[in-house]
Amino acid sequence: MFEKIMDLVKKQVMDKVSGNSEIPADKKEQTIDTATSSLMDSLKRYATPDNISSIASMFGAGKKEEITEQKAAGITNGIKSDMITNLISKVGLSQGTANNLASGIVPAIMFLFSKKVSDDNDPDFNIGSILSSFTGDKNSDKSGVMDMVGSILGKK
Repeated sequence: MFEKIMDLVKKQVMDKVSGNSEIPADKKEQTIDTATSSLMDSLKRYATPDNISSIASMFGAGKKEEITEQKAAGITNGIKSDMITNLISKVGLSQGTANNLASGIVPAIMFLFSKKVSDDNDPDFNIGSILSSFTGDKNSDKSGVMDMVGSILGKK
């Protein structure tokens, strides 16, 4: 599942980077790699038991509560901030270019994940499999992660 997620993220990033004239041609590949790895690393970092309900909310699953929504917004802003920092420090993009790029990529990825999670035609792509990919849990059906996801979604 992790590879599927990585491919989806990389495709979205490539779409945003390839047509961006603010990114020099010789930095496009490095920008794609840096933005992709930054987003994936940030999601892994935020995929903790304390954040599971907020991440589920970000991806269109789980209960919509004000505190969860606020925390999800904080996570999204953290992911965006991490990406901006990495694009500036590792690729050498300007603050404005990095901000514009991250502002386009992060919401697009969150929307894509939300769309995939709600797609009944793709049952393998669900909130449990996404979270398990980020937590590194290979035995997700027996894990505490899946129990927590089930409780968030109101399932046992």
